[in-house]
Amino acid sequence: MKHLALLVSFLFTLPFLQAQAPPAITDFRLDGDARQSGADCITLTPDYQWASGSIWYKKAISLNASFEMELRVMLGCKDQEGADGMVFVFHPYAERTGYRGEGMGFAGLDPAIGIEIDTWQNEHLGDPWQDHIAILRDGSVFHGFNLAGPNRIANIEDCREHDLNIQWSADSKTLSVRIDGKLVITLQRDLVKTIFRGRDKVYWGVTSATGNYNNRQAVCFEKLDFELVEELPVLELQGQKVRELMRGEFITLDHIQFESGGSNLTPASRQELDELAKIMHEHPNMDLDIIGHTDNEGSATTNLSLSEKRSRAVAEYLKRKGISPKRMNPRGLGEKYPRSSNDTRSGRMRNRRVQLRLIEPIA
Repeated sequence: MKHLALLVSFLFTLPFLQAQAPPAITDFRLDGDARQSGADCITLTPDYQWASGSIWYKKAISLNASFEMELRVMLGCKDQEGADGMVFVFHPYAERTGYRGEGMGFAGLDPAIGIEIDTWQNEHLGDPWQDHIAILRDGSVFHGFNLAGPNRIANIEDCREHDLNIQWSADSKTLSVRIDGKLVITLQRDLVKTIFRGRDKVYWGVTSATGNYNNRQAVCFEKLDFELVEELPVLELQGQKVRELMRGEFITLDHIQFESGGSNLTPASRQELDELAKIMHEHPNMDLDIIGHTDNEGSATTNLSLSEKRSRAVAEYLKRKGISPKRMNPRGLGEKYPRSSNDTRSGRMRNRRVQLRLIEPIA
């Protein structure tokens, strides 16, 4: 079988983002069991139990512009005992993968859109017994929560590569998917407004997983046509930071920043605080300490006032996300507790911070 060269044509509105050469596999982040296999292909999972692999394109794309992706997918050679499938994911945070097995690496990602190609029947999730496709939302693989589908498709675990075409029309707000040239599912919806909470910039990737049953599952890229945007920051509040927060330790999120000399939150700050609000909703018995700090530029009195305003700005944002003010304790300490030298620009930047601590109040 001949290899088709990886060809990506980009539509750009910002000239400094224009690519000088066609991207390669190195333009993707590979995670878990994902491995390059050939010039333009990536094996997401080998055919063994409880494997999980994902790839993410390193740059974000804009949903305010139309895009098209032409790929080849391989869902394996095992039919009756093959599992679990793959999901094409759109998510505002980079390098995140959900639960494996029946979750196919999509479960738990919120907010998110997933185009699921499912090859195993999980009856408790509402799966039909045939291979099927569905458009999922917000990390849920339960079909009662679908945006579209599940639609039955012909057996795709047939040891063959299948053509896959994914298109998004920004004008009509329509997402459409074709397999081997046949339209198999569509969705008409304003994804920016109703799914991504006003964010038009998202990362995209492909996740896949096996469970008690397995298959070799792979994806090959032929043509990608979308509008790139500047790279978005990786979400900081995950992994070790979350574990420290849940242990009642103070944490500092460097992405929580403010406009110079003011208390207006930057877009990256709001992404982190959205994740914090989600954690607080999941743990309604816990309260939050919010401690603002500044560098030593300006007077001590001014810095104390500024640190208080910034801590209150965080509390106010979380309030708009449904967190009760009674659960938050915002206060400022000004310039009194630096964590770096104020003699350098980078040190002063590190000292301008907000510390967070989740605590369980005494009953």
